[in-house]
Amino acid sequence: MHCVISLDDPHATLLIDSGRIREAAEIRARNGNVLEVVEILAASGHSVDHVRPTIEYLLTGLRRGLTFGVLPTASSIASKLLVIANQLDNNAMTKEEIDEVSHSHSFNRLVYILVPPACNVQSNPKC
Repeated sequence: MHCVISLDDPHATLLIDSGRIREAAEIRARNGNVLEVVEILAASGHSVDHVRPTIEYLLTGLRRGLTFGVLPTASSIASKLLVIANQLDNNAMTKEEIDEVSHSHSFNRLVYILVPPACNVQSNPKC
């Protein structure tokens, strides 16, 4: 039996510690964790080098997380990305990006109205 050990996590941590945030985010992005990438970039401040990638990864995560047939929960990646989106400077976004984030917020609120978070659709089809 082979055990695969990924060196990506310690490598990304080392890059973050040495201030090479964007490189660390790219390593995490290869692993498919969009939320973690956005958190790394957003926590690094509002550096011009980090704002565009933050917005692009954030929108990618929202597009993946807020699709029809997938109900967001308070702990879902999409909900967490929307919290981060509220903290971003709208001046760094295009009008289309602002509209997309705004529509994502509206969709998220609509789902909570139609299907309350406490309602488990799978175990109770009447929800």
